[in-house]
Amino acid sequence: MRNEMRTLLAAAAFAVAGMATAQAADIAALTGHATKLNADSSAPVYYTAAPDGFHVVVTTQHGITDQAAVARFETVLAAGQSAAVSIPRGAGEAPARMVLSNAGDHLHIAEPKVAVSAW
Repeated sequence: MRNEMRTLLAAAAFAVAGMATAQAADIAALTGHATKLNADSSAPVYYTAAPDGFHVVVTTQHGITDQAAVARFETVLAAGQSAAVSIPRGAGEAPARMVLSNAGDHLHIAEPKVAVSAW
């Protein structure tokens, strides 16, 4: 039930706030942000603030069809803590790496560099 509520809240946040693509982002709680990994892959990020820190969720999608591979990463970041998420790319390509940091009043997302246009 708790995961379904998180998913519902994330979907609502994406619908209300929209999604942006950039090289770095600072987002507020329950605000969705989409990180572009390459032409066919993305990673929506959102978090909820709780007494023990930011409960961060990253969901990666590799591909653009309903058959695309999906992975979910969850962590709790206390104030000042960071976590890196490494996402594999194609053969011979370096993985995409994003760093999530609890900056106290917002989540800072350092995104991978991509050479594709925003979607």
